[in-house]
Amino acid sequence: MNTLTRIALLILCFFAAIACYVFGIPAGGAVFLVLGIVFEGLFWMGLFSGKKKA
Repeated sequence: MNTLTRIALLILCFFAAIACYVFGIPAGGAVFLVLGIVFEGLFWMGLFSGKKKA
């Protein structure tokens, strides 16, 4: 995966996590909170995973 695609996916996961938190906290929607945690986890895993050398 090239760098631009990886960064775009990280940004997408970050904003998806924020959106899920914004929708989930005021409404008490546990599903949105869980989705927010999942997207945030994907963001952090993508941020700190190094490139694999061939």
